[in-house]
Amino acid sequence: IKEANALQCFRPLSPDDLPIVGPVRSVPGVFIHSGHGTLGWTLCLATSECLATALTDEIVGIKQAEIFHLPGDISIERAQLSPDRFM
Repeated sequence: IKEANALQCFRPLSPDDLPIVGPVRSVPGVFIHSGHGTLGWTLCLATSECLATALTDEIVGIKQAEIFHLPGDISIERAQLSPDRFM
């Protein structure tokens, strides 16, 4: 690859090194799925499951549980991934 044709790859990182997943409370209807850093492909399937749960809860109007439940008996608190943790 010639230097002129090289592309730069940005890997979005969050200040606490955890992905940012879920609704932005200050902007209704906006959800974020970012901040995976160097583990993007590694974490994206699990965090996509979290995002799908958050979107479904919002669409159906279900009160959101405090915890995302993932396959394999893995769970994570929504607050740990929430975009609101930086506000």
